Amino acid sequence: MDPSLLRERELFKKRALSTPVVEKRSVSSESSSSSSSKKKKAKVEHGGSSGSKQNSDHNNGSFNLKALSGTSGYKFGVLAKIVNYMKTRHQRGDTYPLTLEEILDETQHLDIGLKQKQWLMTEALVNNPKIEVIDGKYAFKPKYNLKDKKALLRDSFRRHRRRTAQFPESCQGFRGPDTICKSS
Repeated sequence: MDPSLLRERELFKKRALSTPVVEKRSVSSESSSSSSSKKKKAKVEHGGSSGSKQNSDHNNGSFNLKALSGTSGYKFGVLAKIVNYMKTRHQRGDTYPLTLEEILDETQHLDIGLKQKQWLMTEALVNNPKIEVIDGKYAFKPKYNLKDKKALLRDSFRRHRRRTAQFPESCQGFRGPDTICKSS
């Protein structure tokens, strides 16, 4: 080897040996009891502060969906998927009602538990304003029950008439369900 490299290596070894090293101390019984009491105090203080933080969150009226337990988050996720699926079915023209088993089959939630099924049948779907219960089956409940374009025009004309009866000066440009004038 090169003599300069050997010298550098020896110098490096000397410097490494001369630097102080922190060694692990052996655990004595006195130090462990004092450190455990410090840990207990820290846990008590930490627990108290988090409890007051939770109470202040409730007082402020804030609601964190992620703070819910895993099961309730899962339940509401399944409910949201069911409502969205029923809405898309209705928009496609499939307006006939389905049983809960058919809904779960079509949304591919076959592994759902009995408690969640019971909750969906007794509370969630029954009390949901977007779902209508018909003979134990569930269908999407649209805001306006319109079948075609003619029904839309009839409904808009009826609403317009009602509005113009209250505010006659705002009635311009709409003559009826068959003729719509564009205002210039």
